[in-house]
Amino acid sequence: METSDITDVLVVGAGPVGLTLACELARRDVRVRIIDRATVHPAGTRARGVRARTQEVFEDIGVLGRLAEHAEPPLPTRFYDAQGNVVREVIMYDAPPVPGAPYPGSLMVGQQFTEAALREKLASLGTTVELGAELVALSQDRDLVTASVRTDGRLQDIRARYLVGCDGGGSTVRKQAGIDFLGETWERQRMLFGNLSVDGLDASVSHMWATGPGGMLTLAPMPSSGTWFFTAPLPPDDGQELPLVSVETFSDIFAQHVGLPGVRFHDAIYLSIYQVNIRMVDRYRAGRVFLAGDAAHVHTPAGGQGMNTGVQDAYNLGWKLAHVLRGAPEPLLDTYEEERLPIARHVLASTTARGRYWAGGDTARVSERIAGAFKGQDPFSDVSQLTLTYRGGSLACDLDEAIGIRAGDRAPDAHCVEPESGKQVRLFDLFHGTHFTLLVFGSGPAPQVRGSRRADVHPHRIVPPGLSCGDGALIDATGQAHELYGVDGDGLVLIRPDGYVALAGGSWNDRSVADHLDRLTGDPR
Repeated sequence: METSDITDVLVVGAGPVGLTLACELARRDVRVRIIDRATVHPAGTRARGVRARTQEVFEDIGVLGRLAEHAEPPLPTRFYDAQGNVVREVIMYDAPPVPGAPYPGSLMVGQQFTEAALREKLASLGTTVELGAELVALSQDRDLVTASVRTDGRLQDIRARYLVGCDGGGSTVRKQAGIDFLGETWERQRMLFGNLSVDGLDASVSHMWATGPGGMLTLAPMPSSGTWFFTAPLPPDDGQELPLVSVETFSDIFAQHVGLPGVRFHDAIYLSIYQVNIRMVDRYRAGRVFLAGDAAHVHTPAGGQGMNTGVQDAYNLGWKLAHVLRGAPEPLLDTYEEERLPIARHVLASTTARGRYWAGGDTARVSERIAGAFKGQDPFSDVSQLTLTYRGGSLACDLDEAIGIRAGDRAPDAHCVEPESGKQVRLFDLFHGTHFTLLVFGSGPAPQVRGSRRADVHPHRIVPPGLSCGDGALIDATGQAHELYGVDGDGLVLIRPDGYVALAGGSWNDRSVADHLDRLTGDPR
């Protein structure tokens, strides 16, 4: 048994969630290792909808541009009834823009490109994925986690101050940590997913057939990937063995449900069977072990929330781990579960309700509901995830109710102007990085940030046209920033590294910010 040097954080699982977390840690100079039991990086589309909030995260990390290079064009989706008649044709991913969110409602990118962009970014930060490394056991004491990892038939112990399981619904980390995965399995709902090549079908549109309670049969061309993405319902389990996963399996299902002549399927890139589970953990943490993504919550694919919710988990946890490793109060890590577990509970409830709402063989009704969800008209939740909030949490501090935005809310984007150059400045450009951002609206005094914390907090003054407040102030020429933040006069907004408001109010003093930062980052004195 080999034993490695101690690392700060070991991430188990190198999908989008694990890679996001590893990037967040590495760019904060945290010593991180990331392992995956796969021997090669996976191919295939799998999760393909990168929602608006996740695009914000990926822009901050520095990979959004790479993803955009591989984004699929916004093709129309054509819905058919049981007789093969076109019931509706609509571009689903064209939700109206949300003020303060400069991204499309959804960026359609094959997961292999998302992972490749994150791996490339991680490598630029000095860390690479260790493939063929399978976690087989873990133990922990007061100071360290020890992970027993099998690589090339030999075992090694990796010691880390913290370990995060991002290893999917069957998570070995979760099982080893003794964390329950509560919920239910929908035995009668199974789907065949995958990527393959298609001949004889119009590649200028996506195709969806409402097939009944088992779900939609879909075929969506992915020109950037050179393949088609498909989903197809499988017969209920009923105690029978799973069918052989093959191109022929999908061909038979297509013939049974659609029966369109002249269509041929071949050259599958990947095929998998998805058994619908509605499950989540009862806690996100066991000592020095944490869970994120599908390791902590799984649900129906309705609305495309899985990968996006997992990425938000990682984005929430990353900065907190980094600050605690630098000396912040250890209870800061408890706020990860406090903030993210209610979000997971909400996602499970909304995706379950949405999945049932979308079911059925009435194509006109089903297509209207599905299209509406991606146009910002979903009755269950905001699939963009822009409106998720941590209001009322222990990291949210409202000094008063003088301004509209509240602690715990996502901080919106806006455009201001540098008075000297006339150059436009996005608030998001000010937020990007590993620091806290302090926005001071109006002419009130900026609170003093003391000691070593000055590097962690970047202050900026925002003023309306005609108000002079010294060098460095940004002009809110259109009033957009004041409107989105609900400020009429003076206001103070402290924004966390993950883009959520930590503190907000219309009246403050030096202690207002300092006392709250003590809880978030520790006392710098």
